[in-house]
Amino acid sequence: MKIMDIISEQAGSDLKKVELTNLLLKVSDDLRYMKRLKFTSGTGYITYRFISKREFEVFVSYDPDHVNPIIPPDLIKIAGDELISQICLARNMSKEEFLDHYYDVLKDRTDFRIHIERVTITLMEGILFLKDYMDNNVYNVKIERPNSLYELFQNENLYLLLPEQLPRFSGDYSTTMTKLVKKCKTIYTALGKGTWKGHTYDYGKFNQPSITVHQMNKNYNKRDKIISPDFEITYNPGHAYIDGVKITSNTSPLNDEQKSEFKEWLETRFKHFGIDFSA
Repeated sequence: MKIMDIISEQAGSDLKKVELTNLLLKVSDDLRYMKRLKFTSGTGYITYRFISKREFEVFVSYDPDHVNPIIPPDLIKIAGDELISQICLARNMSKEEFLDHYYDVLKDRTDFRIHIERVTITLMEGILFLKDYMDNNVYNVKIERPNSLYELFQNENLYLLLPEQLPRFSGDYSTTMTKLVKKCKTIYTALGKGTWKGHTYDYGKFNQPSITVHQMNKNYNKRDKIISPDFEITYNPGHAYIDGVKITSNTSPLNDEQKSEFKEWLETRFKHFGIDFSA
């Protein structure tokens, strides 16, 4: 090959690299908000962020079916499929056309990588991170390790997991959480409005999305991979009204010492019933 041909080929490759970088930045900007994923059961969401080192950071969130919660083996695969679909759509190309057009750029596997940054499972009001409930070697190799976009284009099962690699929810998981949420509503109804040292206070109506149920994993056994109810519940209310005045940093019928005392008093009352309350 003549030297001028080599120079011309290199220049063309560099232009395509710039072109692909700009395209992926656009895709990242379009997908900076959660995008819904389609599953036969449950609902998934993904967000992407294309960062300066030519790497897609991918965040996956999944809300399983509430009656029969299951984490599907193709959870990450479908997120990867959606990424490829959006990239090709941005160039109005098929998967095969895209790979052929950018082959010389993508074959250098040090550039244009995909990194699964976090996988969050949000069952009802609960939240847990998949990494905490999988074998470290499986999670690190099959999910967390960065892969090139070239590999993802070439292998559609790159992120496909086996059912036995994933945790399972115990049969009483959803019912136990439902009871806990009902308990929180009952306690809030009793304590979210009242009087303290001659002052009236009111945190408004109960708001279920203000509840977060944290799954604790201190008793989790990665061998049997069964997630049993082991909850801590938090309620984050909106603004309080004391003596009819909305409490802000600038307005309050209470001085700083009284506000601190009231906060401690109310949080202690909720804590008595096992609820972390941010007064």
